Amino acid sequence: MAEAKSPAGKSSPAHDEPDDFERALIERARRGDRQAFDRLVERHLDRAWRVVWRILRHTEDTEDVVQEVFLAAWRSFDSYRGDALFSTWLHRIAVTRALNHLDRAAEKVRRASRSVEMAEDARWTDPAPSPLQSLAAADLAERLARCLEKLPAAWRAVVSLRDAEEMPYDRIAEALGIALGTVRSRLARARMALRGCIEESAS
Repeated sequence: MAEAKSPAGKSSPAHDEPDDFERALIERARRGDRQAFDRLVERHLDRAWRVVWRILRHTEDTEDVVQEVFLAAWRSFDSYRGDALFSTWLHRIAVTRALNHLDRAAEKVRRASRSVEMAEDARWTDPAPSPLQSLAAADLAERLARCLEKLPAAWRAVVSLRDAEEMPYDRIAEALGIALGTVRSRLARARMALRGCIEESAS
């Protein structure tokens, strides 16, 4: 199964470095302009959705948490001083809310009893893979999904931001509020755990 799509149904271009229009929106939103904030939501919704979904791996929960993310961002917008990129500030809220969601006792019980959603689509260089290749890709995707579920949430967050969002190490550290060395350590341990898990499941 492919990655769950955001409400927009497609990925929008990333808005890391704000353009003049976005800077103007940010300034208006900081002054309480709700329409300006709604435009910022439109520009960043897809990426926030992907960040949260890759941690939670569940579509309905992602919908709930993404709503919480933007509500929290609106309520605390006056605290945004521009020291970090707006996208980084928003990622920090998204990751925190997603991890908090996983920490809730009721959520842990419910997640333990439900089926695992599929991971990222496997990428093949052959534009027309054979049936055998397609079967192998689907099997790998399923095993990867199950192995991702077994990772500690903090590790899964780092893997999602680095390998899926291709975020630089320093911005991951800023978004998660951890040291750069901790980012590298968690990523290395997560990748090692994933490799071991996938190899074990294949044996």
